[in-house]
Amino acid sequence: MKTKIASSVAKTERREKERAQISRDVCERCSRPPLLCVCQSLPDELVSINTNVLILQHPREFRRKSLSTVPLMPMILERCTVKVGYNFSPEQLDVVQDFLDRDQKPLVLFPGRDAISLDGKELSSNTNDEQSLNLKRIQQNEQLLILIDGTWAEARRMIMQSPDLMDQCQQVEFTSENESMYNVIRKEPEKHCLSTLEACARALVLLEPTSKQATEAKTTLEESMRYMIEKRLHAGELHDPNQRFRRPGAKIYERNKRRHEIKKELFS
Repeated sequence: MKTKIASSVAKTERREKERAQISRDVCERCSRPPLLCVCQSLPDELVSINTNVLILQHPREFRRKSLSTVPLMPMILERCTVKVGYNFSPEQLDVVQDFLDRDQKPLVLFPGRDAISLDGKELSSNTNDEQSLNLKRIQQNEQLLILIDGTWAEARRMIMQSPDLMDQCQQVEFTSENESMYNVIRKEPEKHCLSTLEACARALVLLEPTSKQATEAKTTLEESMRYMIEKRLHAGELHDPNQRFRRPGAKIYERNKRRHEIKKELFS
């Protein structure tokens, strides 16, 4: 089953690249059409940070490239890897296995009962509770930060279908309010939800609070995302932000439902 999924994902990635090459001209660096090129916002050199970033991306999210923030991240961060799939195990991910071999748990940014808060107000420098001590311990070492990229439903499913990976990881979360600039072009399920890029940027400065490189990474990530949004607004390629949460085939269902209602009115 896993072999079939891996094969399917590989085919999807290959077809998307072929379509991009055939359908229209794209920038060689950012793989976007000229009107939406974001290269002007990208750094000349990748930003070096102490944290390793691994993005596990749902295949459906991979196909939403024009609206996704993930393609920007490897063009900004030096230690950033993207893997596409429905489920993952530690053995499939070299960087995860590398950290486990060092007896170090990777961090997964996803809320949960046992998650460590990265930004809670209760975690002040004067507190010595378990949460605060855990955070200080995390901040003292090089970390692997895993981000799940997909809708909330897709992300939850990926988490549930990757039990071996989750057993080897420590969940971390944000507990304070956040506001995304992404809502302009892509509706999030809740006001406080962040895009994958924004979540990464915020997590980096919390994991490396004294690092100038982490601050630089956050600034560059957010500026590039802002530039991407401005480009899309200028190009006028906006779609209904609610479209992201419609079920596949919803339009066909609504059209057939309306036809049935008309027939009922005419012939009943």
